[in-house]
Amino acid sequence: MHAPGEPTRVLWVESDLHPDGALVDLQAGPEQRAATAGWRSAAVVADGSVTALELSADRGVRDLWFVEFRESATRPPAVNLMAFAGHGRRAGELLDRADLSNVAVRRADQLGALRWYPATGEVDQIYVAPAARRRGVGSGLVYAAAVLSIARGWPRMWADGQRTVLGEAFRNGSEFGDRAADLTHVAPPMTPGATA
Repeated sequence: MHAPGEPTRVLWVESDLHPDGALVDLQAGPEQRAATAGWRSAAVVADGSVTALELSADRGVRDLWFVEFRESATRPPAVNLMAFAGHGRRAGELLDRADLSNVAVRRADQLGALRWYPATGEVDQIYVAPAARRRGVGSGLVYAAAVLSIARGWPRMWADGQRTVLGEAFRNGSEFGDRAADLTHVAPPMTPGATA
């Protein structure tokens, strides 16, 4: 048990010890170490708020920090998670739109973003800036957004069959493939001026 106000961590773990999607409350000890050995991302929760989204060391993108932007007025409401690095922010730090106004970043500094519908878990878009591709930013965004959803009690994330050529390559080359439907429609590229 954690003392009131003490931060807790919610982990997303790749493991065969429990069924997919199982929520497991583990106490400290050998069972916890075995069950969490394959952790991919963690949400740090303090006083009921998620304050950080950590990525495991093997993700290759430990320096990412995130901004959450909610589109509450859209139908259905959506959430955007944007990834940045540097600018004097701690790796894993989670800011909201108001916090971001105090950081000297430009739109061009954004490495990538993921947009999804928290009511259903459906992923709408994933984008990684061309200069940041093949560095684990897309995977890092999926891991971070997924653990944020878990920590908030939202449905597990999934994707339909519509995506870009790059999105299909990401789906086929990642461990997220089982959470995305087979390709049904190739969407146009999200990068302005790109042809595929």
